[in-house]
Amino acid sequence: MRLRHVPHVRVRTLPRYARITANALAVVAVIGGGTLASTALADSGGTAAGTPRHPVEVEPRFQFAGTHGYRLLVSARASTVTIGVTHGSSTPHSGSSTTYVARGTAGPNGIHANFRQFGRVDVKFHPTAEAVRGLPPDCFGGTTGAATVPGYFTGAVEFRGQGDYTVGHARRVKGEVVLPPTEQCPLVAGGANPLLEDPSAELPPAKTRMTLSALDKAGTGGLLFVARRAGKTGFYAERFGTVGRIGLLSYDYALGPRSSFTSDPQVSFGTVHPPKPFVGSATLRRGPDGTRSWTGDLAATFPGGETVPLTGTEFHTTLSRSFP
Repeated sequence: MRLRHVPHVRVRTLPRYARITANALAVVAVIGGGTLASTALADSGGTAAGTPRHPVEVEPRFQFAGTHGYRLLVSARASTVTIGVTHGSSTPHSGSSTTYVARGTAGPNGIHANFRQFGRVDVKFHPTAEAVRGLPPDCFGGTTGAATVPGYFTGAVEFRGQGDYTVGHARRVKGEVVLPPTEQCPLVAGGANPLLEDPSAELPPAKTRMTLSALDKAGTGGLLFVARRAGKTGFYAERFGTVGRIGLLSYDYALGPRSSFTSDPQVSFGTVHPPKPFVGSATLRRGPDGTRSWTGDLAATFPGGETVPLTGTEFHTTLSRSFP
């Protein structure tokens, strides 16, 4: 499997949720040639071709079980349809996920997308009650009264991961449609950022707060690793690219003790040994002449048992003090 690099995606200046959502939309722009559909099928929430309309910004979504302990989250927003795969062992403190991104059509009445070798989504939504105030737990925002329509989807959902690490089929499954205009739900598996600090939490002294990042923009796709020691010690890895016309976004995350990220007051080195799902350790070291080396056997393990090295000379690295 070869992932083609997706250029011009800003990955270091946004929070994790916003960054991955931006990457998802960028991948869709690449696989779709940069032109989003201006109309949608009537049974997907759109109107007939040629009829002036504004996009229906709703988010149909549902979950079902795959094989080997994986959960599949199908979600859609406008022309972006995703299948997110997360193992049942994932927790708020550690986990991994891969989200498959395709162009399709979606609206209050259904989701339709071809995921090529990975499967397809072709379902209609059937509401079972009036809109319920309040968002699903992994959604946020909403200044005009958040609402969710409960119901179920019927049709066909078929998914097959690389090497059949998980396979899923569904014909009828419970789900919901999150209503517009300002609510936001994650387009990727995993939901809200588990590494996000509590704004009210008391931070340790500034000299103990540190951030290390390593970014590879070339080769088989964009690959990012971040370690941050502040109120928590958090580790995060993300890989994004495309397989044919399907975007792939994989990530690992973990919280560890402060001892899992060590450095010195002079910021001359940083050593990390994150807990699972990461394996191995790595050290970023600055020489007297300012040169940096990023070495070790640190790797991310993504769904399906795929292990991806996170060190090497191709990475651009930074090590700095963190500030509120």
